[in-house]
Amino acid sequence: MRTATVKAALRDLLRARRDALEPSEIAERSQVIARRVMALAGYERSRTRLLFASFGSEVRTDALIADTLRSGARLVLPRVIGPEEALALHEVRDPAQEIAPGSFSIPEPLESCPELSLYEIDFVLVPGLGFDREGGRLGYGGGYFDYILNLRSDLVETGAAVAVAFEDQLIDEVPRESWDVRVPIIVTENEVIDTRPKRSE
Repeated sequence: MRTATVKAALRDLLRARRDALEPSEIAERSQVIARRVMALAGYERSRTRLLFASFGSEVRTDALIADTLRSGARLVLPRVIGPEEALALHEVRDPAQEIAPGSFSIPEPLESCPELSLYEIDFVLVPGLGFDREGGRLGYGGGYFDYILNLRSDLVETGAAVAVAFEDQLIDEVPRESWDVRVPIIVTENEVIDTRPKRSE
């Protein structure tokens, strides 16, 4: 079976699994995940953070957005331009006024918000539908974050690219294609999984 077909079936399965969670459970687990992310060195030392505004049954990112603004770090959120174009990255200072439903009804920054270069980012929060313990990631199919992680391999190497997921989203193996990039750190409500090769003593 072709990898793309397997991925499509997995997306349906994992989306349904995540959608089955109660809103109260999503909120509770998301708070734990946010606290774990905030304790990571890559997050703590960063000053320009590319996060995402969660939607549906995704891990809630509200706490991370609020913490970033409170800390004085720059909050950057992605905006979809088109299927063949890279995400536009915009600085958001007032989420209540500067975020609105965009492509696919996903909350996105307004086009009028200041646009930043990807190379100004020093931390990226990575969404996804499924992950394995080797850092394999099953995204939504647009390839947007694979593009970012490919260009910013330095963030991958230093652990400043962090995926968030509920434990239910972990699977044995994510099918990989040549352009797929492994994420270095996956944070769930139960653990922090560091997928980077261990250095020999």
